[in-house]
Amino acid sequence: MFKSQISSFLLLFTSAFAQPHAIEGLTEPFSIVFDKDNTLYGVEYENGNRVFRLKDDQLTFIAGSKSPGGKKLGDVAAGDGGPATKGRFNGMHDLTLHPDGRLFIADTFNRRIRVIDLNTGKLSTLGDGKLTFKEPYTVDLSPDHQNLLVADLRQFKILEINLSSLKVTTRAGNGKKGIPKDGSPALKSPLIGPRAAIYGPDDCIYLASREGHALRHVDKSGKIHTLINTSGKKGFSGDDGPGNAARLNGPKHLALDPSGNIVISDDNNHAIRLYKPTEKTIHLLTGTPPRSGKEPNKLNRPHGARYDQKGNLWIADSFNHRLIILPTTQP
Repeated sequence: MFKSQISSFLLLFTSAFAQPHAIEGLTEPFSIVFDKDNTLYGVEYENGNRVFRLKDDQLTFIAGSKSPGGKKLGDVAAGDGGPATKGRFNGMHDLTLHPDGRLFIADTFNRRIRVIDLNTGKLSTLGDGKLTFKEPYTVDLSPDHQNLLVADLRQFKILEINLSSLKVTTRAGNGKKGIPKDGSPALKSPLIGPRAAIYGPDDCIYLASREGHALRHVDKSGKIHTLINTSGKKGFSGDDGPGNAARLNGPKHLALDPSGNIVISDDNNHAIRLYKPTEKTIHLLTGTPPRSGKEPNKLNRPHGARYDQKGNLWIADSFNHRLIILPTTQP
């Protein structure tokens, strides 16, 4: 187990209202999640291939090692049944935490959902290899903690796995690549770049379309709708206006804020944006889109963002190799 004490925080200034901090010492952090005690867990991408924990200002790598990674390697998973510190991962993208202490990880290029039992430190693969994925990119736990939502980009589907029976149900996508028709049945619709999916209220789901540069919604009746960027063209525009007229550029991750709004990692715009479903508007949370940078108020390919228990927004600023902590400033 590798440990490094965080000796200092880099203070950045994005506005007169917020003073974000940055945590260094990571390699391509891609996503983060918090437990009820506000301990942070996160994953690194293919040049890191480690799972990390931040607790009491101490950064600890609890699984994996800096082993070679990348899509071309395919499935090189190792270590199941043993300590997670000995496990091998390949291009992890996302993670979610069950209240019972199971950490579910989208081990994307290993084409698996890996599970770390935080109570025992043991590593396993969900379904012991009986579940088939092509490229699982994100995972999200249902509000009742019974199901796991998986965005499988290469299957062009959003899948739901019952954690008791391991039964797999498709929630969106017919397995074909294409732009879904607004208001059509989600199960009969093609999907384009289904890069992320999360649960919303009333059994609905939200999904981010990477190549479609859009945010979409599957309502409780199973119909799919485009909420942001009905044009499908990449770009940056529309903040503080209606989402359907706005543009995104390669959105990669979704999360809910404390009020149930949708936090969007607008990756190729180097920005974190917010969609308000009740108002149907989009807003900029941080970043200077479409420009990247490491200076104050800038990001470089953020891939994940979530709020902690205290209402602070944490951002996996992936290609600046750091985490950003932004005191909440709702638009």
